[in-house]
Amino acid sequence: MREKDIRSMTYRLHISLFFFYLLAFTSSYSLNVANFTICASTNLYKNKIISTVQDSAKIELKNKIDKAANDSLKIASAYFEYGQYLNNSGEKEASIDYLKLAIKIANKTSNKAQIAEFDNYLANVYWQAGIYQSSIDTYILAYKSAAITQDSSQMAKISMNLASNYNYLGDYNEAIKYALNALKIKETAKDWERICYHYVAMATIFKETDNVEKWDYYIQKAYKLKDVENCASFGDIAKIYNNLGSIAVRKGNHKKALIYFDSLLVLSKQAGFDKGISAALGNSSNIYKELNQPEKALELLLESEKYFGDPYEIISNNNSKAELYRLLGQEQKALDLVMKNTSLNDLRFYSMEHENTLSLLSDLNADLLNYKAALKWNDSLRILENKLRDDKVRKGIEELETKYETAKKEQQIELLTAENELKNQGINTGIAIVSFLVTVIILILYIVSIRNKQAELKQNNLRLQVLRTQMNPHFVFNALGSIQNFMLKNDARKASQYLSQFASLTRATLNNSTAETISLADEISMLKNYMALEKMRKQNKFIYSINYDDDLDLDFIRIPPMLNQPFIENAIKHGFKNIDNGGILEITITDKKDWVEFIIEDNGEGFPEGKIKGGYKSMAMSIFENRRKLIRQKYKKDFKFEILNLNDEYPNQTGVRITINIPILNND
Repeated sequence: MREKDIRSMTYRLHISLFFFYLLAFTSSYSLNVANFTICASTNLYKNKIISTVQDSAKIELKNKIDKAANDSLKIASAYFEYGQYLNNSGEKEASIDYLKLAIKIANKTSNKAQIAEFDNYLANVYWQAGIYQSSIDTYILAYKSAAITQDSSQMAKISMNLASNYNYLGDYNEAIKYALNALKIKETAKDWERICYHYVAMATIFKETDNVEKWDYYIQKAYKLKDVENCASFGDIAKIYNNLGSIAVRKGNHKKALIYFDSLLVLSKQAGFDKGISAALGNSSNIYKELNQPEKALELLLESEKYFGDPYEIISNNNSKAELYRLLGQEQKALDLVMKNTSLNDLRFYSMEHENTLSLLSDLNADLLNYKAALKWNDSLRILENKLRDDKVRKGIEELETKYETAKKEQQIELLTAENELKNQGINTGIAIVSFLVTVIILILYIVSIRNKQAELKQNNLRLQVLRTQMNPHFVFNALGSIQNFMLKNDARKASQYLSQFASLTRATLNNSTAETISLADEISMLKNYMALEKMRKQNKFIYSINYDDDLDLDFIRIPPMLNQPFIENAIKHGFKNIDNGGILEITITDKKDWVEFIIEDNGEGFPEGKIKGGYKSMAMSIFENRRKLIRQKYKKDFKFEILNLNDEYPNQTGVRITINIPILNND
């Protein structure tokens, strides 16, 4: 090909390339412009949404203030809620302004409970914003307000928040002072809600000062209460397992440590608790490093980075990865990671990781032959170590904690002494009560014995009275006189018959007067003999009958003796007093399962008007009432007793009907 043709082709090629690059540049520019436009639109849309949300929150705030009218408490609460909203939205400065406004209004109402709540929240926002001294000052104000209200739960929470602040700032004496105060409040009030949080916070202070014994002591206290209702939140439980694993590492028990960290990992994954997951993975990585498995350890660290949420995790992870890279011979990569920690302001607040960072910087620079830098970082390390291991600091913390534990033990001794005194008093009181009860029981038994004797004596007297009633001289002499008349009239048959009945009645009366119960057959036989003799005495002025069912088991049924005779005597003596003949006396006996019903009915004159209502009682009726009371007292059984003047219900009839339900005493 000729040189001219070659130049021509080269020229055309350059022209083509020029247009190609121009087209590519134009396209690229267009795409960038389009992307910029899309991003700008998206950001504008996002800002519009945020603005809309903020506007709606402000409208809600205004509505709450309008509804509150002149109620300062509600207005303060409205500003407080809006301050919380701003804090959650990341607007710390605006949040602080509204929270301060809420506290100002609350102070005017002197509502200390509300002031304590608002100040506690504001102090936390100050801390998040890095305004540490204002946070501490505000916590102190919150504590004073809570102390006025005697709200032990709020006081303990605020005091422990102060302890955490001071611990973060490295002022361990103040930290332990407020932590012990929080514990004292909780334990004195026996308030076990979130008590594990307080024990973990105490343990953390001793961990930072490398006091493993006390660190372990308070974590074990928290561990024992972690499953008790309301004693721990999930976050508290996660911290307990994390600390138990770390303590096991410090004691050289790697197997036990891995078990605790695995438990933490499982629990945290179930609950979606990122902080717990990252802590479990990071701490497990440290163990595998100690077991000389750096690849496995590095794998766990890289996985843990997915769950980071605060500066401590970043600092700790950088140190751990740097140690692994050093083991793998990648010292420069390790040094770069550790140097990142020095650019983080939060490093100074984590004493152990700060110490670890300085130690790594010294060692890694020495490995890379940077001896001047190694010496510089080593000097910084010694200064920090002296601060952390300062005997005054350690002794001050331990003395405060020891004083607290001693005071608590003295208080427990006082309580035990008081309890023993109360127990002794209780024993003495118990002995006195028992002695009193024994005396009362003996007295009751004595009284019961006397009453039983009196009742027995009374019953004997009643028996004698019944005997006298039935066998009174007038009845005996008249009965014997009537029998004598039959003998004089040479009516030997009737005289013998009545004499036999008289003898039977006398024998039955003497026998039954001392008996508790008699058979129904004996009662009927005695009544028949009595009425036959009375009929003979009254020269047949009346007739009588005893009616009962043929199936009635007269020999089996047992009843108290001689309860009916006094009423039969009254019927004959008073009812038939003014008649010469035609008297009728009927006795009807019916089995009523638990008692025997006797109905005694005559057609005599009846009671004069008003005598029944007026409570008239003959001697026989008085004896009956007394016997009835004794039977009720002894056998716990009562029986019905009714008297009816027949003329009161039936104007064409005369006479009296008496109904007696006598209890059956077969089983007594």
